[in-house]
Amino acid sequence: MNLKKKLPLILGVIGVISLIGAILLFAIALPQANAPYKKVLTSLIASFMILLTALIAYYLYITRDSEPNFFLFDRKKKHNIPVEELTFQIVNERMNFFLTLVCENANQLWQNDVLENDRKLGYRRIYRPLLAYKMLYDLADKNVPAYWELLYNATPETVNSICEALEQGGEKEMVKAFRFIMENYRSKPDRIKDFVCGNTRYIRGRMLTYVKRNIEIFY
Repeated sequence: MNLKKKLPLILGVIGVISLIGAILLFAIALPQANAPYKKVLTSLIASFMILLTALIAYYLYITRDSEPNFFLFDRKKKHNIPVEELTFQIVNERMNFFLTLVCENANQLWQNDVLENDRKLGYRRIYRPLLAYKMLYDLADKNVPAYWELLYNATPETVNSICEALEQGGEKEMVKAFRFIMENYRSKPDRIKDFVCGNTRYIRGRMLTYVKRNIEIFY
């Protein structure tokens, strides 16, 4: 990825040097050149042009969508969309697929401590915050009583895993509030439900922002 970022600058520098060299050859050497030298000069200029063409072709080759990004790859068009076109709907759909890779059902997600399974969370546990957000988002989005019971009856270890995962994603105030409400309102599940539902829009925004901020890691 570093090469992709630096290559435009490298190409620009090479292009400028080649252009200056060609101009100097034309302006200084060409008027004084005899016939054989002109042939050599023409060959040098042609070589510069070929080199630039080859470098540009190489640049286009390595920057093509040869590496599908988990969130950006459009399966119909067979290429990655620009990150600016990424929406929450796309992120959510991809996370629905991701859930099928890490668990068989919601019970496993909440009861098997998937958030602590490094093998399923990707490089640097990159999917961990997203998975925690997704767990909370699906509660409000699906609004199924059985799903809410999974939260109401979540063990302290599971709650702690969710909080740590959210902290990994940069959350602070929401984590404090979530810890407080889970520690003090187990007997009033409606308060817990109101808290999650009230933060649904916020969670959507944070999921999208998190993916965009770390998009290079999802290759």
